[in-house]
Amino acid sequence: MMESESIMNENLSAIMRTRLFILLLAVSNMAIFGQQYSPKPVTVGEDTFLPYIKGKVINRIPENDLIAQKIFAILRPLPSVNTPQGYEVEAYSDGTSHILELHFMPYLLEEGETVRKPGSNINFYFNDIASIFRQPLQSGIGEIYTLPAKTGDFMGFPIYEHEGRETTAIYKGNEPLFLPVSQEEYLNALIKYEEQKNKENGSPISMDDNLKEIEKAYQELLKTDKAAAEEFRKDMESFRKDLVQNNTTDDLTSSYKKELAHLSPAERKKQAYYAIHSMEKKGNFSGLVSDNETEKAQPLVKPNDKAISKNANDKIRLIVVTWKPGYALTDDKMHEIFQNQTIWKRIMQEVE
Repeated sequence: MMESESIMNENLSAIMRTRLFILLLAVSNMAIFGQQYSPKPVTVGEDTFLPYIKGKVINRIPENDLIAQKIFAILRPLPSVNTPQGYEVEAYSDGTSHILELHFMPYLLEEGETVRKPGSNINFYFNDIASIFRQPLQSGIGEIYTLPAKTGDFMGFPIYEHEGRETTAIYKGNEPLFLPVSQEEYLNALIKYEEQKNKENGSPISMDDNLKEIEKAYQELLKTDKAAAEEFRKDMESFRKDLVQNNTTDDLTSSYKKELAHLSPAERKKQAYYAIHSMEKKGNFSGLVSDNETEKAQPLVKPNDKAISKNANDKIRLIVVTWKPGYALTDDKMHEIFQNQTIWKRIMQEVE
């Protein structure tokens, strides 16, 4: 029992170092107490809470969403979920068996009317590796991401941070959730996206064509105003020098193709590492860095589809959990759920 409590305390300490409950810890205990138990309206800052109103539970999960219904049934008996006071609980699913949202919405007084406001919420994503990530590296190139950073553990399962968003991944499989993206795969994705964009919007005018048009304009101006043409020529030369120095004589498609052509067969197979400074220092528009610069760069990965069977049906292989703080009252209730080790053990047992 002592060992179990020690593990739970260590896990809790790791999470509390994050931004997850910054707002919860920042609000005083007196404010939380007042929001929960006062028989009268309680004003905190510009908000007037109505903690004396008996809340209700709304289940908006479709009956055919068996996974979301199953997890909500585990959470439902908790007092913070089943008997809300001063706030409303809403369980929502879109019916795809991929998500369960649990919203805690406090009652507030606005212009004499009782309203419920978005407060804290817990989201559960099922069998969706991509939900660990906040967003792809670039739109249009598919599921290519920077590698999430592991920041801690929750009851033996990893906590990840990606682009400022934290998730907990409850997964028991042997296959890795992420696979490395090679330099060749990344560059081909960029090339494919640019070619598709050019096909839809029309091919971009290359820098060489632009320079030819500029030269024509200079020759025409030379016929009518030599002084103005001379000033134009100086600007044109300065423009050419900038293009050479910044290696911007190609459109993006050509630039990516040149990067790929310069890689050896062995380099093409290596994992891609991305850094924004590579664009600035080398004019390398893909952001790829060389082998000796990977320490300051981010490895690129993609979800491993083999980790989650496509025939999972109503089976749970992975649960990704996110927490979003709101008001002190509802943050406190969310924190109660977070600390309930018994409930989490039951939820984790549902993952195969």
